[in-house]
Amino acid sequence: MKIAVMSDVHGNIEALNSVLKDIDNLGIDKIICTGDLVGYGPYPNEVVNTFIDQKIPSTLGNHDLATFDMDLLMELGGIANESIVLTLEIMGQNEKDYLTKLPRSIDFRNLHFVHASPPENVRGYITQKSLNEIKYLFTQFNSSICFIGHTHLLAKYCIENNELKHEPMGEGVVNLDPEQKYIINVGSVGQPRDGIHKAKYLVFDEEYYSLEVRFVDYDVKKVQNKIFELGFPKKNAELLGPI
Repeated sequence: MKIAVMSDVHGNIEALNSVLKDIDNLGIDKIICTGDLVGYGPYPNEVVNTFIDQKIPSTLGNHDLATFDMDLLMELGGIANESIVLTLEIMGQNEKDYLTKLPRSIDFRNLHFVHASPPENVRGYITQKSLNEIKYLFTQFNSSICFIGHTHLLAKYCIENNELKHEPMGEGVVNLDPEQKYIINVGSVGQPRDGIHKAKYLVFDEEYYSLEVRFVDYDVKKVQNKIFELGFPKKNAELLGPI
């Protein structure tokens, strides 16, 4: 079975549509998202309705949670808060209701999916945790692989000889050890933070026990123009690419 895993779409329908078109060409059996369908981007309704129409399962992300948890919304600072406030003005009730029903984690075929870290945390950056804290996370899921998002950065974590191994991932195939346990950060579809202005997702191939990291082009300028048109923070457009 081939499973496409994505995260952090952040209201970017152009990026999502390009990723889904790429997925259609690969003979994928299942798509799962680790959350943050909305926030930052100007197309929250379009993104949510694509997930509804195509029945794509997703876990709850922190920006999704902030659309109905006002305490969290107040805790979010700067452009994250501004973006969710504007997102709430744009979103329809059906789309808002959908986000409230997203699960904090998903288990599928010996794989665990969660937004920030296992077992079902939607907040807290793995990049800000100590080595011992990350090692402890490996005790918090029973599956062979835990897929996460949240940082928008592709990365692979495992423990070898009681030592934590952490490697960033680039475009291409990554072979995994079936005897190992992994935490895999799948990057971001809709808002890159690695300086590479493309949508990113990955495909897990059960048969070959490998990951293929995919970089996908999309119409960045169209999204940037919509961000400006709707009054989202300028930084949201700058993160997508040169203006």
